[in-house]
Amino acid sequence: MTVQDPVDQHLAELARALHGPARVRRSMLREARDGLHDAVAAHRTYGLAPREAAVRAVREFGAVREIAPLYQHELVARQSRWAALLLLVAFPGMTFGWDLLWRNGVGWDTSPPPTLVVALARLQDTASFLVAAVAVVLLAVTFLRAAPTRQVAVLAGLTGVTGAVVCGGTGVVMNLVNGPATAAMLVTKPFALPAFMVSALVCALVVRSAVRTLRVAATRVVD
Repeated sequence: MTVQDPVDQHLAELARALHGPARVRRSMLREARDGLHDAVAAHRTYGLAPREAAVRAVREFGAVREIAPLYQHELVARQSRWAALLLLVAFPGMTFGWDLLWRNGVGWDTSPPPTLVVALARLQDTASFLVAAVAVVLLAVTFLRAAPTRQVAVLAGLTGVTGAVVCGGTGVVMNLVNGPATAAMLVTKPFALPAFMVSALVCALVVRSAVRTLRVAATRVVD
């Protein structure tokens, strides 16, 4: 029976305990591996056998239940930061993009639109502004060492889901209420359909990021 290397075994246990952005997680594990191998090499220079050197290096590195929470704290902070950055880019970007298209003739030809549509458009713009404002605060907080990372991650996730539901939902309702004008726009305006598809994709990305962030925030390192 092959005896597993203590360093590989320790790193595998640490990897199972961590959840978060894949690239950051891989980088953390790579740095941990390099540090352990350096420690093993240092112990070998003092005459220890390979396995004994590896066991001592692992013992000095720390048990998974002790070090995993520190790694997980950083993973949660990174996930929150990326989620907040996506919110900050996505919602103002969609608002600006649709305003630009509207000013260049990609819109309803009927004027004025129904009162409900106007009210929903204002709600959508307000929601986008609020999401962006919250994202700025969350993004800044993720750089603070003393920040409550899990609470920030939960707030980032809930903000993303709420913003996508409100803005996406109002957009759907607006176009249903003004159905004939929307149908005519899709037929006569070549950029209308791609614009709708991009907006739907952005909302889907926001929801996906928000759900991932909430899952990472819910991770608990078990002893």
